[in-house]
Amino acid sequence: MNNRIILLLLLWIAVGAACRKTEYTTIAEPAYLRIFNNLDYNITVDNKEAPQPFLTFLLDPELDAGGIPVAAKATGDFLDKRAAWARPYPDAVNTTLFQTEYPGSAKVLAGPVLNGYDLSSWAQVPAGKHRVMFISRPISEVPFFQLPKDLRSQVIIDTTIDFGSREVYTMHVLEKDVDTKTPGIYLRKETFINQPFSDSMVYVNFYNLSSSGFFERGKLRNNSEVFNLKIRDTMNVYYSLGKVNEQNRPLPVAGHIGVLMDKVVRSHDPAVHPYYSFPLFPDTTANKIYDGRMAQTFTFLSPAYTYENNPFIQYMGESNGRFSELRIGPAGMPGDVAYRTVADFLTGMVVTIRSGKYLNRSFATVNTIEYVNGKFYLMTIQRKYEPPVY
Repeated sequence: MNNRIILLLLLWIAVGAACRKTEYTTIAEPAYLRIFNNLDYNITVDNKEAPQPFLTFLLDPELDAGGIPVAAKATGDFLDKRAAWARPYPDAVNTTLFQTEYPGSAKVLAGPVLNGYDLSSWAQVPAGKHRVMFISRPISEVPFFQLPKDLRSQVIIDTTIDFGSREVYTMHVLEKDVDTKTPGIYLRKETFINQPFSDSMVYVNFYNLSSSGFFERGKLRNNSEVFNLKIRDTMNVYYSLGKVNEQNRPLPVAGHIGVLMDKVVRSHDPAVHPYYSFPLFPDTTANKIYDGRMAQTFTFLSPAYTYENNPFIQYMGESNGRFSELRIGPAGMPGDVAYRTVADFLTGMVVTIRSGKYLNRSFATVNTIEYVNGKFYLMTIQRKYEPPVY
């Protein structure tokens, strides 16, 4: 009888140990960090000595006697080229090894909802001064610290950064100059968490983070797509809104066609650019709960032109940098290639999700459009929303 009791007790202890929750380390004074790899070039015979644009990020690396990293306080491995759309929340079921941003799907302590903004796409790091290192690594599935020493030695960036407590940072690895190809860090301390944005408006700001000299001397990755992929270092941007019909064609919304927003100047100055806005529900005939078929078109024009006297269209020949257009909207809209529409933007800059008693409810977002060496990128930040009621 005693043996049976002892056996049951041991079994209970074993089951309890197996079900024990994993305890995650908390950070008392965190900063919030998100990283994009903007190095976008092919290794060819002409540039075979250039570092592979496939990176590992190290925070406070520990080096051996030969200067080779052997550990780090935080590691972002397999950092591939960024995706066209940085979604408003990480993909929880993504098991892809290669990452289009950091933290991506990495199992790290993510940011909270802060002042109503979802920071789950930012990683928590300790505030304060840190050594930051980026290393060019081989394109393989071998984790960085399991690579041979000689494959952990190609350091392309080694710097020190002071992160403020509870500040939000977006970091880019960029090509600084088109001739030297020298990579560098661009670090922007975001301000959206401290700005009084209206829930009924969608916000967007713009950056041209291209290399110095890219417009004059830079080469595109795909020369078959030459139509208006380059823009000049100073452009004006206009927005237009369209209601997408059943044939997936955006019909203009009155009062929101060719509205001037901002002047976009190529620069690596990390100052935050002003946010501009348009209504979440611009169609006054629609309901104010769900509007999941809106598209946004952003027209970039040289200051010598206005939206009204614009002589260019996206399908025509190269405008010599004086015009380009970016459309964002539901999948299946026409002109995906020529307009560089990213089809899986779904409802564009409007997030539609089940919330409260509504199966579909639309929410405004805060967005950043960045143009880098011939490509447009969108980063969308989601606001806090009411959980669904079933």
